[in-house]
Amino acid sequence: MAKETKFKIPPRKLDSSDCVVHVGQVIKEGKIVDEGEEYRIHENEWVKIVPYVSMKESMALVNIANFDAESGGDSLSSLSEMCTALAERVIDWNWTDNLSLPLPKPYKNKEVFMNLQNEELIWLISVSMGETPSEKKTDILDSQNSSTTQRVQ
Repeated sequence: MAKETKFKIPPRKLDSSDCVVHVGQVIKEGKIVDEGEEYRIHENEWVKIVPYVSMKESMALVNIANFDAESGGDSLSSLSEMCTALAERVIDWNWTDNLSLPLPKPYKNKEVFMNLQNEELIWLISVSMGETPSEKKTDILDSQNSSTTQRVQ
């Protein structure tokens, strides 16, 4: 692991308990129609991450989000860029795999990110932007409570 004193932006140690993976999720026409079963696979585990996102990463995220299977696109290249960037900023963790065995250390290890489940990677990208999903959920609830718009069901 890198020494923390090397980082101009100090790393944050974050609880990973709110990293959720769904099993049996059903997606039809690009929309989730069944959430499936929720698993908190990193309960009581943590990551240490330097919270920032570069412009290159932002563009890679846009490419991944706008991926169209019919037109192709370079989503694998964008994914690779995201994993390379995360390997520079996720400096340590105590994450374990499905058998509760320790995952390889993340710092400078792009491959460990390429092998994560998609929801694990999304969680890491989210916290790399400086906000945990539980903080984001609170912000969303606050904005819904103060909003005058209603959802149509």
